[in-house]
Amino acid sequence: MRTLNDSTGTMAEDCRLLTSLMDTEDLHYRRLLRLAWRQNSYMKRQNVDRLEANAHEWARYLPQADQSRIARERYVAELARRVGVSIPPGRVTDLLDYTDQDTKRTVTASMNKLRGTAGRLAKQNALNRSLAEFCVDLAHEESKIFKKCVLEDPTGCYGGNAKTTERGPGGFLVKQA
Repeated sequence: MRTLNDSTGTMAEDCRLLTSLMDTEDLHYRRLLRLAWRQNSYMKRQNVDRLEANAHEWARYLPQADQSRIARERYVAELARRVGVSIPPGRVTDLLDYTDQDTKRTVTASMNKLRGTAGRLAKQNALNRSLAEFCVDLAHEESKIFKKCVLEDPTGCYGGNAKTTERGPGGFLVKQA
């Protein structure tokens, strides 16, 4: 174990602050992950109002997560500069050579938790993107069918009272995202 003693304190203290920054970032990503799960559910149920509210929540919390990530990245860069490690190409774990085993385990656990949450968030966002593309394709196909029905056989889609009939492809569009 190498230790770094300078005017800002020991490396173990610096690592405790780094752990705190990673834990805060993880909390922000967990909040975004819950919103991503909800977004998926709302898209499946075509709940436009909830999707809109969820989007507002996402816009509210994403900047906080970004600020947290930036603060952690800056702090890691500062620690790396002080000990003479170049990140990248070096890794954050290279900084842990300058601290004791307990601190190393604590930082590694926080880093793994953050990576896991960020990975699950990225995966959920990819799933949501695929679902959104499917929904858009489906809506496009449904609108083509509806347009064809109305242009080719308007009497088959609408009754004499200008309401949609219960039969035919013109009667299946309700409220879509």
